[in-house]
Amino acid sequence: MKRFESKTVLISGGLGGMGMAIAKRLISEGANVVLGDLATPQAEEFAAYFGDLPHPQVVQLDVANEASWQAALADVVQRHGALDVLVNNAGVVMRAALPFDEIPLDEWQRVFSINVDGVFLGLQAAIRVMKASAHGGSIVNLGSVASRVGSKDAGAYGASKAAVTNMTKQAALSAARHGYKVRVNAVHPGNVWTPLVENKLITQYGNHEAAKQAVRAMNPMGDIVTPDDVAASIAFLASDDARMITGADLVIDGGRLIQ
Repeated sequence: MKRFESKTVLISGGLGGMGMAIAKRLISEGANVVLGDLATPQAEEFAAYFGDLPHPQVVQLDVANEASWQAALADVVQRHGALDVLVNNAGVVMRAALPFDEIPLDEWQRVFSINVDGVFLGLQAAIRVMKASAHGGSIVNLGSVASRVGSKDAGAYGASKAAVTNMTKQAALSAARHGYKVRVNAVHPGNVWTPLVENKLITQYGNHEAAKQAVRAMNPMGDIVTPDDVAASIAFLASDDARMITGADLVIDGGRLIQ
């Protein structure tokens, strides 16, 4: 499928494991992909990951900084003439597992500055660009199943993702009612097997295989959610196949939330 032929996509947090998987999927469907990140790609790893596919461009992007968003989008529009899709992928977890009453204010603010302020600023910047286009655009926010449940020791993260859930609906309805032709949706993965999650769970369960078995056991479908699973869901919501879907929440967790 070439659902993104001639379309330009910006992915925040693009050089992380999830961002790279999303980029690879959308590039395979014809997209011009730009990765926004504060990091710099490692040339050899970058080339090996994308192989024969067109390699994405990279722009500097600090998602918690409004001017950085404006500069990144100006760069994208100057290079490609438009922004068709934004994937608000950048996000952080808490630095340490802590009971709710022991979360320092500065840690709470750090998580919210990226997970909430970053999404807010991305939504605003992208909508302003997309609404001026005759064909509009699509935005997909990265939420989490953590937004739907309580947690023992990750309260700032879950609360931040709950804010993303409602912010998605606020932006979606506002854009639709103002006639902007901009759709806004969210995906909510469960534990996705990225290097960040892998390292955390190996520390918790002792070794690689024990960690994988623990994650499989959490999901009624008995399998692990991968970055490719999330990327496929984003590709659907961002595409014209989902042209009448806005303000939606798509959960990708192997049935974990329904048990």
